[in-house]
This record gives sequence, C-alpha cells and structure tokens, in this order.
Amino acid sequence: MTFTLLLVAWLSLQLGPMVLALREAGPAAWLALNGLGPLDLLALWVSLEALWRGARAGALRLPAWAATLSAGLLLLPSTLAAAVALMFAGLVAAWRSAGAARWGAFGMAGLGTIQLGRVLGEEALAALTHLEALAAHALLSLVEPGLTLAGPVLRMPDGHGIAVLAGCSIAHVLPPALLALVVMRRSASPGLPLTRAILVLGLALLALNLLRLMLLAWSPSAYGWGHGVLGTNLFGLLCVAVLQACADA
Repeated sequence: MTFTLLLVAWLSLQLGPMVLALREAGPAAWLALNGLGPLDLLALWVSLEALWRGARAGALRLPAWAATLSAGLLLLPSTLAAAVALMFAGLVAAWRSAGAARWGAFGMAGLGTIQLGRVLGEEALAALTHLEALAAHALLSLVEPGLTLAGPVLRMPDGHGIAVLAGCSIAHVLPPALLALVVMRRSASPGLPLTRAILVLGLALLALNLLRLMLLAWSPSAYGWGHGVLGTNLFGLLCVAVLQACADA
C-alpha cells in the first residue's frame, strides 16, 4: 500500500505538466518525457527498487494517518500539493521504516523536494545561472577573447549566443544525481563511506556541465546538436556513467 501511494504521488507530480505539454504539442509531448532526464529517471528507479525490496521484507511502514493525509493532498488539482504529499509521505515512511525501505522512501521524498525547489527557488536559480554564465565566459574567453557576457547571455563575435537558463543549470543535474548516489550506496551497503563519493560526483558534474555550456556557446552547430533531444540525453547518460563509477568506487 505504501509503495503504491508513493508511486501514485510521483505520477500525480507529473500529471499537470504533462497535460499542459499535450495541449501545446500534442502526442509529441510524450517524447520529451515531461522534461525528465536520465538522472531523474535513475533517481526514481533506484528509489522504487529499494522500496520494493523493503516492502517484500516487511520493513516499509507508513502510519494510517500519514497515508490518509497524503492521499487527501493528492485529490487536490495541484502539482505543488502532489510534491508536498510525496515529500511528506516519503519522510514519514523513511522515519518509520528500516533498511532498504528507509532509503527508498528517502529517495521518493527527495524527488518531491527537488520538484518543490524548482518551483519555489526560481530567484535563487536565476542567480546561479548568472554565476555559471560568468564561469563559462571566463574559461571560454581564454580561447575566444571576443566573447561577450550580458547577464546569463553568452555571445560569440559572429553573433551566435546562448542564454544559460534553468534547464541548462547544474541545479537541474546535481540534485537528482546526488539523491540517486545516496540511495544506491545506503540501500546496498549502509556501512560504506559516502562523503568522498559525493564530493567527487559533485565536482565531476560541475565540470561536465560547465564544459557543456562552453560547447553550446561555441557555434550554432554545436548548439543545435547538443541542445536537442539526442544531445541532451547523451549528456544525461554520460552523467549517469560518472555517477555509477562514483557509486562503485
């Protein structure tokens, strides 16, 4: 029952944006997977897998009052309410459960928290994108002195430019990656140290995302290839490979 409730809460979190996307783009919206990248899907998968193992072992628990309150929130036609329900039910289940179930529930709560952060943290995210644009400008200017910077916009001398927006920010990549790493390590081997793996993963993804921004700003062809569905997902899969290496280290 708890497994089903957490899964339904996550699906409810996707329902509103997907309906809007279907209205705008029609069936083609399904191909975009609601903006979910490989790291988001990995974080969901490892959380559900840990939840399932915990549920089969009888270690997944959620009090009836918490389940009822969460289910009530899911009846509201609001993505924000679904995110709160997922975060709340996940945290309570993590508190009351044990072993892999605890970390699977923690992962689901983390997915709700990430969504809340993306909705409520727009101002902080805007400041971060400016910093990332500044870093990309500083490095790319070493090989292209004519590169200009105006806010989050990088522009080459030939007129080509990019704006560093939320979807290109490390804030879109790092939270689900760190969440997946914690769930993977703690649900499989609770005694293994985690701090070094988190640090290495964080630095590696920061460097990769900065390199990606520089490539996107370099030329229209690089932007067209790297910013499309194929390039975006290949970048996500590269991040998944880095995450797996950190998890196994």
